[in-house]
Amino acid sequence: MRSEKNKNMAKAKCNSRLYKLKLVDTSEQLIIGHKLSDNWDALCEAILKDFRGEKVFEFVHPKIEGMIYSRHYIRPACYGYAALRVGQFKTGDDYAEVYINLDSKKYAPYVVLLNSSPAFKTNQLLADIVARAFNWVLADKKLRIVMEKWVPTMEETMGWILDCVETSRSCEKGYDADDLKDFGFEKLLKQGRKRKSDDLTKCIKKGFEEKVLSWLHSMIDDTRDIPNFMRPMRAVAELQLFTSIPPLLGFYEEFNKKGMVQKTAYYEYMNWRNDKCDDDEAYNDILNLAKEFFGIS
Repeated sequence: MRSEKNKNMAKAKCNSRLYKLKLVDTSEQLIIGHKLSDNWDALCEAILKDFRGEKVFEFVHPKIEGMIYSRHYIRPACYGYAALRVGQFKTGDDYAEVYINLDSKKYAPYVVLLNSSPAFKTNQLLADIVARAFNWVLADKKLRIVMEKWVPTMEETMGWILDCVETSRSCEKGYDADDLKDFGFEKLLKQGRKRKSDDLTKCIKKGFEEKVLSWLHSMIDDTRDIPNFMRPMRAVAELQLFTSIPPLLGFYEEFNKKGMVQKTAYYEYMNWRNDKCDDDEAYNDILNLAKEFFGIS
């Protein structure tokens, strides 16, 4: 009789899916087919920005509104390689594993999905969610990922496993102090202790910490309406007084807004380069107030 460990390994194996990645240039529409791009640096940089919390991947269910999945890195990301877990983490195994290898010395860029838990009903659902997350961060670069199913031979199966291990080891040699410091943020500390990454002051431009928090509290504290308390946050982001996007948990704690805004809406507002507020006169008024208060023209 097989042990429980062996059963789990067999389950993980049968639920693994590989996809070769193609990068499509969306700036030009072709009548037939796609115009391919080789700008993999854009996705490499997006992975590092996600790891550092600057522009976070959004793993969202395509059909169920409000169903958002969290992600945690298994090890620090590096340029061209990442290993992370995506799920709701309601139980100890409520996640899938995602391995992204853009720096393979043997294969074209690919992604491995290990859906060995109840986190996702089908492998295709997981693939759709991962593709949507990639494409959200690549949209402003006029790029889109296409994931093509890759059914490896037995030799290729052993090949990609060894390839991921070798790429990961190469990454580890290149980790610097900031990589390891940021990775510490990915691990939850003991219950009741605040994570260093949740401190909003760490995300504010040096010398402006007190002034920014004072202004934000004056604009946010007395409102419970999402647009009203997110407009000032977006304005500070647009004026580049945040050095990185403040984490949602930090926002909750600083302004006592826990649960009032969901992750998707929060990061949509904080991505000030999108067009969410282009026709929002109230936002323009807030932005002008912020410029006047901070002395920015």
